[in-house]
Amino acid sequence: MKKDSIKYYLRKNLEKNILDSSIIFDYDIGSHTWFGVGGKADVFFTPKSIDELKQVLSILPKNTTINKLGLGSNVLIRDGGLDGVTIKLGKEFKDIKIEKNHLNVGSAVLDKVLSKFCQKNSISGYEFFYGIPGNIGGAVAMNAGCYGGVVSDIFISAYGIDLNGNEIFYNKNKKNFSYRKNNFIKNNIITNINFKIDYDENYEIQKRMENIQKNRIESQPQKVRTGGSTFKNPDSSTSELKAWQLIKSIGKIEFNIEGVGISEKHYNFIVNKQKLSANRIEEFGEMIRNKVYEKTGILLEWEIQIMGRLSD
Repeated sequence: MKKDSIKYYLRKNLEKNILDSSIIFDYDIGSHTWFGVGGKADVFFTPKSIDELKQVLSILPKNTTINKLGLGSNVLIRDGGLDGVTIKLGKEFKDIKIEKNHLNVGSAVLDKVLSKFCQKNSISGYEFFYGIPGNIGGAVAMNAGCYGGVVSDIFISAYGIDLNGNEIFYNKNKKNFSYRKNNFIKNNIITNINFKIDYDENYEIQKRMENIQKNRIESQPQKVRTGGSTFKNPDSSTSELKAWQLIKSIGKIEFNIEGVGISEKHYNFIVNKQKLSANRIEEFGEMIRNKVYEKTGILLEWEIQIMGRLSD
């Protein structure tokens, strides 16, 4: 559905209170990502409740493009912006509850917030979240992991809404989780997740978190515009080298596309120093992929999620 058509359709079919409080048209979403550049969302929807989320999804035409956005930490919004409806869960989805034998966590909870909550309550296994920018919904969507931890190891089940507005419940299935991927979440919006609980000494958990933070500061770029880890590590059957090692092997890479380059601290982090174009970042990344392929025969796969139209 074309941009003007979806706007007209929503104005005609949605209650005024939802339009006034939860819907923004032509929202400058690119500037709110960690890269700080990119296009606008045709429709930006921040539901105030599960019922509101269900209501909007249930009335959308079948051919509507639906984009899901977390904290904007590992996404690149192209200059042409986003078709259809872009959904971002807000403060109404930020609860953390300790149930009888598991944690129930809202999708909008920040990864670091969950890690600190678990440390405070002597719950172990969540220290690795301290080293991941973003929120829990995004972490589940990409089966995020680092520093010895990965989402699929602690995941039990999830609640959510499918793209037709129906409630769903999902129990863990190993087939749906793979390296940096969760196949189940593709056509669903997860609202809250159940995770395992294991306890440990509080000071031991705190020590592990401090080590993770120290490692991040020493090995990853800080206080610059970056989308986090740019490319996935190749499968071990393809290469024993990690993505950063493959990138380093092609030699020194200058900031040669007008303010876009590779971090000197970590070769798998693209750094953005310009405010004009998100497409330049994608072009730079594709140049890296091509150079690595020419030298090694390995085609790196983007870990950053690239979304939207190249041009409007």
